[in-house]
Amino acid sequence: MNILAIDQARNGAWSVFNYETKQLIRYGTWGFDSKKYTFSKAVLNIEEIINKVLKKYDISAVFIEDIQMRVNVQSFKKLAQLQGVLVNLFEKNDYLYDYIAPTKWQNYCKARGRSAKEIKAKSNQVITSTKKATKILSIQFVRDKFNIHTHNDNLADACCIGYYVVNNINIEQKEKI
Repeated sequence: MNILAIDQARNGAWSVFNYETKQLIRYGTWGFDSKKYTFSKAVLNIEEIINKVLKKYDISAVFIEDIQMRVNVQSFKKLAQLQGVLVNLFEKNDYLYDYIAPTKWQNYCKARGRSAKEIKAKSNQVITSTKKATKILSIQFVRDKFNIHTHNDNLADACCIGYYVVNNINIEQKEKI
C-alpha cells in the first residue's frame, strides 16, 4: 500500500512511501509565484498535481500537515481554503486521509527543540539561513535519512511527514465491496 504525505501551501511538496516496507518511493514539489498566479489559480493547479500523484502512484491513504493559527490570519485562511479543496478531492474519490500535527512529525524526526547553535555543532556546517530551526532540522533529517540534498524545507517536511506516518500510524483499509 502506498501513502501520500503532503506539505500544502502555495509552494509545497509531496512524498510517496510504501507503507509496508517504509521506503520512500518518490517525491516532488510545486510552486506558484504570486506575481503569475492568483491564489485561486494556484489552488486549482495544486489540486490537479495531487490528483495526478494519487492516480500515478496508486495511493491508498493521504496525510496532510495540519494547519495552525499563528500571527498571520490571512495565511491561515488561505491554508484552510487549500486544505478544504484537498479534502474535497479525497472525499470525492473515497481516499482515506488524516491530518498530522506538525509537532508530531517534528518530534519524531528530531526536527524540533534544538537551538541553531546545537544544529551547527551537530552538522559541522555554517548556518547562514534565516529559516526556522525546525526547517533546518527537517532538511538535515532528509539528507541523513534519505540522502536527499535539498534546500527546500517544504520537500523535507513532506518526507518527514511520510516517514512519521509509516512508522507510527496504523492504517486499516476499507474493504472494497
